[in-house]
Amino acid sequence: MNRRDLLTYMGAAGAAGFLAKSLGSVAHAAVPAGPPKRLIMVMAQGGWDTTWALDPKLQSARCDVPLLGARRLFGNLDVYDHVSRPNVTSFFTKHADKSAIVRGISVSSVSHNECVKRMATGTRSERNPDMGAIVATDHGNDLPLPYLILGDTAFAGEYAVSAGRVGATNQIVGLLDSPTTTGEDAILSHYANATVNRVKATRGAMGYNKRRLADFATAIERGKKLVPVRAGFGAAGRTLTLANQVDLAVDAIAGGISQAVMVNTRLSWDTHDTIDDQAGFHETTFGALTTLVDELSARPGRTAGTKMIDDTVVVCFSEFARTPKLNANNGKDHWPVTSAVVIGGGIRGGRAYGATNDGLEAETVNFTTGARSAAGMTLMSNHFVAGVLTACGIDPLAHLGPTEVFHAFVA
Repeated sequence: MNRRDLLTYMGAAGAAGFLAKSLGSVAHAAVPAGPPKRLIMVMAQGGWDTTWALDPKLQSARCDVPLLGARRLFGNLDVYDHVSRPNVTSFFTKHADKSAIVRGISVSSVSHNECVKRMATGTRSERNPDMGAIVATDHGNDLPLPYLILGDTAFAGEYAVSAGRVGATNQIVGLLDSPTTTGEDAILSHYANATVNRVKATRGAMGYNKRRLADFATAIERGKKLVPVRAGFGAAGRTLTLANQVDLAVDAIAGGISQAVMVNTRLSWDTHDTIDDQAGFHETTFGALTTLVDELSARPGRTAGTKMIDDTVVVCFSEFARTPKLNANNGKDHWPVTSAVVIGGGIRGGRAYGATNDGLEAETVNFTTGARSAAGMTLMSNHFVAGVLTACGIDPLAHLGPTEVFHAFVA
């Protein structure tokens, strides 16, 4: 596909979404009953090649795929199986029944920054909150750190007060390593309350300002509640590895510290110069996903007889995919159609939803069944995000506006 064809394709995808709204063809799904879900987001930032695992294709004039691999079924879920990344095979062998692959998600762009926003927030604005910030604020705003950001990229938007970043060099440790005495606590609390009362008398008596003042007044106590998970943050100056992030994410949710966590693989997925590195990146990522889902499946849930996996949604995604054909450097460039994996409670696992053709172009699908349909719609990033929010027990209308919900994978 040349540049002109690419731009034409992206424009057509965008027009399809707009036309569907204009015609009122909006697919909705009832928010699932039961306790609200927690959310762990795993971002493979940089652009993964979906043909290496999530969207199996045949070698053809339209698509280059890894040699010595083949499509393999895990129940009804098909994955590209390759000898170079056994962790992918192991993950789906153990957890295919809990996992849904969503294919053919169009982001209508090939810019890293733009597509990260679209896949994380369902919008085109970095000022809007991402899925984690929304779940944290709606379901866990009374927790010590509702939205724990362990990776490098997240969008807290208007919910920034509910979010906390460990920092590029784990700066949060400096705060947790500075305990205060009872007397100091009393002084800090008095100062905070006096500040709140002073501002309330001027511009903080109503609305948004009043809510932010309430958050400020409880900030010190929230910080105290982080102390029990201090060990999981590691040493100051250290960047958390993917494995470290996974361990901390589970501990923070299990310990009632956070409702949502953003994890970043911190791998160099942007493989323009050699596609072979995708094997190692998939191996590392799916190894960590296996550990994550193993832990969630082993630890007790919030109600008797359940496990954490029953009330937690895990979504693993990248901002876009790689071109179907190799470039002159044996690498692949940016491609505006991607796939994602959604795992856990309230997910109709064991199968794939959405579709691409043999040239990795998105096909129109039925938003209720997830199957190819000539009468269906192009699956856009906002539709996908709306589906994840629905699975977590949130009505996406309040956050995304009138948006078609891709709810095929929601139980």
